[in-house]
Amino acid sequence: MFESNLTNIVEPLVQGNGCELWGIDLIRGKSKPIVRVYIDAIGGATIEDCEKVSNDINFELPIDSDFIDFDYILEVSTPGLERKFFSANQMKNYLGENVLIKFKESNHTLHGKKLLTLVDVVESDIVLEDDDGNNHTVPFNNIHTCNLSPDFQALLREKNEKH
Repeated sequence: MFESNLTNIVEPLVQGNGCELWGIDLIRGKSKPIVRVYIDAIGGATIEDCEKVSNDINFELPIDSDFIDFDYILEVSTPGLERKFFSANQMKNYLGENVLIKFKESNHTLHGKKLLTLVDVVESDIVLEDDDGNNHTVPFNNIHTCNLSPDFQALLREKNEKH
């Protein structure tokens, strides 16, 4: 409920600044919880976008009755190159890319932390290819964390070939 209320407050503020809410992480900090808000935009969100969204959240959140006594540290950033995925739907634009996945519970064929290739997204399931070329369909809700894992050496080679 807390996270849902937080999203309901934050999302319109992000959209009001011409951005899209990519996701929210709540992290237990040493002295205060950290609210990490990820925003994106067509062409990428800028530092100015992050600053505006941060100012709006810091203004709005304390006046909401659910958060009036909530002491937190706010961080607003873009998802970055190694972006974390918060839903299967977000992954549709990254087919063929490598993803680093940590599963919630052991799966008989896939367990622990794995680097796999994203093959397809079907509703709330994702299809992954392992090193042996085998496909595995996994419900997104069975994933603890999933991040894009760009091949930086391939990107560098591609950049050098253009110059």
